[in-house]
Amino acid sequence: QASGVTAVSLASLPFIIPHIVEDFAEGIEARLGLCPGCGAFLLGGFLALQVLGPILAGWGVRSGFAVTFWVSVIWVAGALAEHAPALLAGRFRAGAPSVLWVVGLILTQAACAVLAASGWLRARFVRR
Repeated sequence: QASGVTAVSLASLPFIIPHIVEDFAEGIEARLGLCPGCGAFLLGGFLALQVLGPILAGWGVRSGFAVTFWVSVIWVAGALAEHAPALLAGRFRAGAPSVLWVVGLILTQAACAVLAASGWLRARFVRR
């Protein structure tokens, strides 16, 4: 279970990174009422959690699946809340690359959430 969660979480990064760069270029932190430095700091912390979850799961710590599940759910929910209307209207930012990044983010993180939930429920690891 942990290796699948790790693989899918890592596979999402080529979609997440360019999408986030584009979000910051579009001023997402200002729309959320944050200064650019604050937004970057929070993003860094969130990406650290995305890395920490699979590491903990790989070490046999059940809560690693929980961290990964919630990080994935937040990625998917945030992307859908922020971008679904534009995607459905067929006019999303820079066209095909932008669509690929956000759809790739949603699909990989949704798969990661499913795998993490399965691992979380099935894990017989000792909580640390």
